[in-house]
Amino acid sequence: MKDFHYIEIANRIEAMINNDTYPLGEKLPSLRAVSEHFNVSVGTSLKAYSLLIDKGLLASREKSGYVPLRKSVGHTAQPVATSAAPAIREVSVSRIISKMPVDAGPHPPGFISFFNASLETHMVPFNAVRRSLQKASRDLTGAHLQYESTMGNLLLREQIARLSFYWNGSLSANDILVTNGTLEALSLSLRAVTSPGDAVVVESPCYYGILQCLEQLKLKVIELPCDAEGGIDIRQLEKIVDTYDIAACLFISNFNNPNGVVLSDEKKKWIAELAWKRQLPVIEDDVYGELYFGPSRPTTIKTYDKHGWVMLCASFSKTVASGFRIGWCAPGRFIEKVAQLKATTNVATASVLQLSLADLLTSGTYQRHLRKLRPMLHKQVLLTTQYIEQYFPSGIRISQPDGGMVLWVELPKQVDALKLQKLALEHHINIAPGPLFSSTGGYRNYIRISCNKHWNRQVEQAIRKLGNLIKNTWSQG
Repeated sequence: MKDFHYIEIANRIEAMINNDTYPLGEKLPSLRAVSEHFNVSVGTSLKAYSLLIDKGLLASREKSGYVPLRKSVGHTAQPVATSAAPAIREVSVSRIISKMPVDAGPHPPGFISFFNASLETHMVPFNAVRRSLQKASRDLTGAHLQYESTMGNLLLREQIARLSFYWNGSLSANDILVTNGTLEALSLSLRAVTSPGDAVVVESPCYYGILQCLEQLKLKVIELPCDAEGGIDIRQLEKIVDTYDIAACLFISNFNNPNGVVLSDEKKKWIAELAWKRQLPVIEDDVYGELYFGPSRPTTIKTYDKHGWVMLCASFSKTVASGFRIGWCAPGRFIEKVAQLKATTNVATASVLQLSLADLLTSGTYQRHLRKLRPMLHKQVLLTTQYIEQYFPSGIRISQPDGGMVLWVELPKQVDALKLQKLALEHHINIAPGPLFSSTGGYRNYIRISCNKHWNRQVEQAIRKLGNLIKNTWSQG
């Protein structure tokens, strides 16, 4: 029997709820019936149902057994992709950010922020992190007080390499360099393969932190429309590469921030092959790859890279704790250049944090934490979607991510997201306006909502208030 067979059973039942085989409110098969059908123990069946309860999809009712509460797929259409013709553009996102209220405390009582996409304290494995930090600081050799290798702690790199098994990769410790979060990994990778004035292809919409990084490095961009369902058009990408002088491509291949898109395995393989054929560096941001809601972890573009042209970047900021600031990159054939840049940028990443994280990985704590975190995030995404559909005006579009922690919402055309943010802040609510996710301030009527809140009545009321602000301020007629 597979160790996690209950996950497979839960996924089967979830799919049958989604396709109305088991309508909402009607009784599901009993634990004994599930056990007999799948030839598993009653305990395994109970774990499957418990997982679906954790996701907020089922309820256990006395004398009625288990009944479905909601589907894991929304009934609202997904946001549409941009249709502007690709062109090389300057990046000017800092101009927008500089005029934006900073989402930093202290906040007044009752303030609800949907701005930052990071784990809140209730999601962090607090006790495990505390123990690992204590263990690392008790090292009598004093290693935690010394500079670490520029490449990073060897034990940590070995553990990161083993994680590649889950996305069908085969990294070794020597392929990996530890960084201060994903953004440093991306910055080092960009600096290794570009020069100021070069053009880089990115998805649109694109995470504003990436755009800020590109702007700081004085790089230009070509935004490639990213459809909410299919992702980027690889034929259009090939045409861009053949038409323009492109220094690199930078993609979030899994659960793109903000629209949640996952590139198909076919597209990932195609991009890896294009990188080799054109000798074009592809920088891949996989910071959300571990936060999948389905039965298995998605692959990466790096999975299909046989010639070292893909530079994979990730971190533990979204899975363990944002304050750790431990990231890493596997830059393939560019590893020596990236290591040189790391050494002259900040020498190395903090030793004690690397030792602490290595302990979380070697002890199995990290994987146990992820098995609890994923259904928690999925539940929060589903609840947030449900209440956006309930309280926002008709005609909106909402992304339906299969992982990560953000929703991308397309509002009516007349809504100005920047003005909405200012108005929401007056009511102690913050959101991420769409213009942050474009090099030129596009997506004026889009917002990103982070689903990292411990769900309660206060959070629901904030969604309701936000919906009322949109209705009352930009009403028709």
